[in-house]
Amino acid sequence: MKTKKIIKASISTLLMTVCLAGLARAAEINTQAEAIAMAAQQRTLTQVMLKSYLFSALGVRARNADEQLTQATQKFSAQQQQLTDFVADGAVQQQLVRLGQSWQSAQKLYQRKADKMHFKELYSGNEILLSQADATLEKVVLAKPDDNARPLSLLGQQELLCQQLVVLYAMTAWGVAAEANTSYDAISGELRSNMAALQELPQNTPQINQQLEQLSYALERTIQVSKARPGAMLPALVDRSVVKVVMQLQQLQADYLSQTPGVNS
Repeated sequence: MKTKKIIKASISTLLMTVCLAGLARAAEINTQAEAIAMAAQQRTLTQVMLKSYLFSALGVRARNADEQLTQATQKFSAQQQQLTDFVADGAVQQQLVRLGQSWQSAQKLYQRKADKMHFKELYSGNEILLSQADATLEKVVLAKPDDNARPLSLLGQQELLCQQLVVLYAMTAWGVAAEANTSYDAISGELRSNMAALQELPQNTPQINQQLEQLSYALERTIQVSKARPGAMLPALVDRSVVKVVMQLQQLQADYLSQTPGVNS
């Protein structure tokens, strides 16, 4: 029994590491489509960091959660610089400055040891960071129209929502869900709505359509898993389900990006 638990924990850790590494797999930005994808990844990282903080507080794979948090903060800073170096639009540059200022404040909060006394302040700071990251993505999309903006934005939104699902579950388990600005039903509804929009995109190929069908099934399973409340199921189980979905989302992102001229697939 102990051996099985160790194997499951090792697989989960590997999946989370691969998934997080995928958030920053683009070493450089060469196209507008890649800039959109990276801006979406920045937004998702706000939830990856919060999830890691909560898992550390809960003692759920705490050492791994601490490592994930460190990696996520490093990736956020690195990708922030990559976006700044690539984007020439003045409005986007101004927004990146605002995002950078919010990041400086949030980063200091994440350096504290996890505890409930400071969680409200951290959650509020992270919500501001999320709002600024969302505004950055919007300005990047508007700065230079691109046919791939729609699928990449939808995939980014799905990844964000999946991470928010785990965050909400972990907040409930830790007894701080009162601070949350969303609900299970709201996240589930948005996931399903975005899934329908993805399946109707003109960029879809037969291969992508097959992947979307598999993704839809995986999302439904994740939504069902997340309905259980703490005590009935561990937050780590919800996270494992989400990590598998995120890996599918990242593969789809690569497939959509491969349709863009100038992108190395």
